Amino acid sequence: MNRRQFQKTLGGSLLAGLSSNLLAQESTKAAPFKALFAPHPKQLPTGPKDYLEQLQFAYDLGFRAWEDNNLYKQPPELQEKVGAFVKEKGMTLGVMVINNGGGVPFFKATDEQKANILSDMKKGVEISKRTGQTWMTMLPGIRVDNVPLHQQIAGAADLMKACCDIVEEHGIILSQEPLSHNIKGGKPLIRSFADGFQLCEATGRKSCKLLADFFHEGQIGNGAKLIPNAEAAWSQVSYVQYGDSPGRKEPGTGALDYTAVTKWLREKNYTGVIGMEHRASEKGPEGLKKLIASYRAIDA
Repeated sequence: MNRRQFQKTLGGSLLAGLSSNLLAQESTKAAPFKALFAPHPKQLPTGPKDYLEQLQFAYDLGFRAWEDNNLYKQPPELQEKVGAFVKEKGMTLGVMVINNGGGVPFFKATDEQKANILSDMKKGVEISKRTGQTWMTMLPGIRVDNVPLHQQIAGAADLMKACCDIVEEHGIILSQEPLSHNIKGGKPLIRSFADGFQLCEATGRKSCKLLADFFHEGQIGNGAKLIPNAEAAWSQVSYVQYGDSPGRKEPGTGALDYTAVTKWLREKNYTGVIGMEHRASEKGPEGLKKLIASYRAIDA
């Protein structure tokens, strides 16, 4: 190799190394997202395995919120560390599941079933003290086929009020999540924004609000009416989640218009968490790049 070729090769190697270093530095200096998009454990492709390192990874990528439905399963020591991390970094901790319904028809729950549900509320309070979070997902049981839905919701509201009696003084909001799929025991009591709104209205407590998961609303056939349906229920919405439909991957991989939804949320002055309740469409570096790009695009 002559000198000119050597210099050219060396220059290319240095440039490649420099570009790699710049990319690495850029990943640690990513501008924060305007919205509080919240990834969850093991969602971000190429992310580390350690829990707290995943949190740091998300923070470095510009995320200023975090969501973990299963945080209640983690050891108290880790819950405390998560709470300390998000507080130090100025992040917002989103929902975890406080009660999954347990296959119980809330409007006719037995005394034993009620006791188990209220016990979960008390456990949630203790976790909140460790983590500092204020939103917790509630699945208000199942519906039955032989009783009008409005009667089931009205009856379920009585049990919800008892739950609120436990969590409300601690600032916890029970975020009622309508689901498009069945849960343990059968069909969920609430399947749409409208169902959730009805339950929150019947309960009439500040600690019982609607979790508006736009994926589920799209899955039940309301993809073209996401904004009108959310507008109709807005007075009871306290938390939002995204996931494209079909597929339940990042925005832009399905048919839902998350650019319009995000713009509408800004117009509503919503500054709360937007949980990234979905999987990544691809693995590896390209998967991470695609996921980040999809959220940067709708955050513009």
